[in-house]
Amino acid sequence: MRLTKARILGFQSFSDSGDVGFSGGINLIIGQNNVGKSAFLRALLPTLSDDPHRTPEKCDAYKLGKPETFFTVEASGDQIRDWVLRSGSPQLFPVTKSQFADVIAYMQEFFERLNVSIFVNRSVYGDFSAPYPSLQLFHHVASEQRYAAVATPNDGDITIRPEVNGQDTLPGLVWQAWQRDMFYFTAERMGVGEAPPGYSARLQPNASNLPNVLHILSSERGDVFQQLVRHIREIFPTVGNLTVRTRPENNHLEVRVWPTEAMERVELSFPLNSSGTGVSQVIALLTAIMTLDTAAIIIIDEINSFLHPAAVKALLRILQTQYRQHQYIISTHSPEVISFSNPATIHLVKRSGYESSIEPLDLAEVGKLREVAEHLGVSMADVFAAERVIWVEGPTEELCFPYLYQQLIGPLPRGTIFTSVAATGDFNTKRRDPAIVYEVYSRLSIAAATLVVSVAFSFDTEKLTDPEKTKMQRDAGGSLHFLPRRHFECYLIDPTAIAAFITSKDPESAATVTAATVAAALKAAAAERPLHVGEWNGDIDSTDWLTRVDAANLIKDVCGTLSGQRAPFAKKDDSLFLLRHILQHDPARLTPLRNYVASLVAAVVSKIDPTS
Repeated sequence: MRLTKARILGFQSFSDSGDVGFSGGINLIIGQNNVGKSAFLRALLPTLSDDPHRTPEKCDAYKLGKPETFFTVEASGDQIRDWVLRSGSPQLFPVTKSQFADVIAYMQEFFERLNVSIFVNRSVYGDFSAPYPSLQLFHHVASEQRYAAVATPNDGDITIRPEVNGQDTLPGLVWQAWQRDMFYFTAERMGVGEAPPGYSARLQPNASNLPNVLHILSSERGDVFQQLVRHIREIFPTVGNLTVRTRPENNHLEVRVWPTEAMERVELSFPLNSSGTGVSQVIALLTAIMTLDTAAIIIIDEINSFLHPAAVKALLRILQTQYRQHQYIISTHSPEVISFSNPATIHLVKRSGYESSIEPLDLAEVGKLREVAEHLGVSMADVFAAERVIWVEGPTEELCFPYLYQQLIGPLPRGTIFTSVAATGDFNTKRRDPAIVYEVYSRLSIAAATLVVSVAFSFDTEKLTDPEKTKMQRDAGGSLHFLPRRHFECYLIDPTAIAAFITSKDPESAATVTAATVAAALKAAAAERPLHVGEWNGDIDSTDWLTRVDAANLIKDVCGTLSGQRAPFAKKDDSLFLLRHILQHDPARLTPLRNYVASLVAAVVSKIDPTS
């Protein structure tokens, strides 16, 4: 299930929010403090509180209406089928008169649909309702007869029969799914580290059964539990391990946090309820998304309020790379969150007097502003909790390098982070100015020296000559490393992956875009200016050519040409797709990049432990 549109009427500071659109992936709600970001998110909760919008003209209770919310959600037919089975009772789906004639065949096709839009509304009085028909697949004329398909669960299957009936129970199914598959996390301290004994394989939306779920994971799904612990270590370098024990005082289950990986005596650990707010929030959040067997809606209010900036980046990296199937709606006023989250949508909340308003921001314009803000920009807060910092070229490498390392090598050494020094975002750079690199290195080396034990820097080669690189590395005392190829995308020229990317953005091109057509387009573009380089010999697998080609622009050109500009390639947003595809289908292609990233990690580790 995915929320595609929401509208809030008469709730707290919102008289009428208007339609607010959402996409899959990460959706940001941004704005200053006290403008209504949290109010908007609270209006999405399963229970809508009776807190009507007030103005000086209308503040007496008898003059106020009841708050309402209107949602459009999207679900697959298979998900709706699962909702029917979970309900355990007959469900009625509106159909037209022609569909009624062969209702069994129609419902079989319905349950195979990839997307069904469902419109529902809710007030403080109860659960979801909707105008007829809620599924929005046809328009009903009020004066005509209503027909329904009755879907009844029957021993793990569903039987279908027609019925002349005007009911529509789909909003009720959405309500049940909304309660089950929507999780809300705020900056408030969560007292969820202890719970009575009981069997729970799935987290409740309020996380009250977290100890029970973690206990089941550790005893029955050990691999998932260990992956959770690895995520927590990556986000919080001060956390070494997690355990769940039975408290001797009351037989309750209790989550314990260990500062080291070693777990020698329970007295050396701490109750989760005594740990920082962010630790319990993140453990609950990751437990929720890692134990779900369907796509969920995850709402996080003011993520930067309970997490250190470096922890925010680490969490967002995990969500973007490992758990992309879920939809995230996150409120923030932190530029670091906006910069690093690669959002699908951004909405700005403003407040004037008693009225809050919300408007979408153009992602292209946001991207331009973000580039300017990030150019040579450094958030030194990233490194306070780190022992080893690897400064990389930009947000793409910051996201992809640790992901590649974890997929092909294993967990990063504790206290090791990747963070970007600049976001050039410029496919058209003719030549990296050595003076800029010197300036970046000089400023960072001075600033970081007192904060961390070990530092390394990784820059793109671009068109620097070997003598220029050698001099820079010598001046940097061995801390400066250059990517062996021109830039990161030189490792992503894979026709199969590029074809998959194009068809994912533009399904209509699936009939014409194949690995073969992509390979042909790559060769054609590589042979012509401005993408031609002297090393081109007609072979897109040539190492010499891959070292020098402007791969980012080449991929961008081919994607635009083959899709008629319907599947544009953006380095920062889309390189991860290609990397993930290659890792899944042809990881050997990434061996040179793997070795380079491994050498960066080895460089910062060896400065601390020469035997490593």
